[in-house]
Amino acid sequence: MNPLVGEKKKLEEAIVKNMIMALESDKITEGEMSTISGVVLDGIDAAETHEALQKFLEDLAARWKIFSPLVVLEKAVMQEKVEDEVAKGVLILLEHGKIENAIKLAQSVTHTHNQSQ
Repeated sequence: MNPLVGEKKKLEEAIVKNMIMALESDKITEGEMSTISGVVLDGIDAAETHEALQKFLEDLAARWKIFSPLVVLEKAVMQEKVEDEVAKGVLILLEHGKIENAIKLAQSVTHTHNQSQ
């Protein structure tokens, strides 16, 4: 299965859960829920890359603040993926005796992470 299909499905599920909670707590109306549903279906279907899906989520959150927590969660997931990849890179560099390069790589992620907080 295409990884983007899985991402779309997870995002749809998260959006639906968020919409139901918002409706139950009177943060949106049934009419707004209908409108949001149309926007979500169109936006998710149109996204052909992970970046486009991320942009769609950011646009959705800009339009309806109830989706802001999903943007924060998505950014945290992406940061974790980056850190995992860097950790693998550091280990490979260390395995090949490139200690200085490994330190620089590890520091670059730590520096970037601290700036984003």
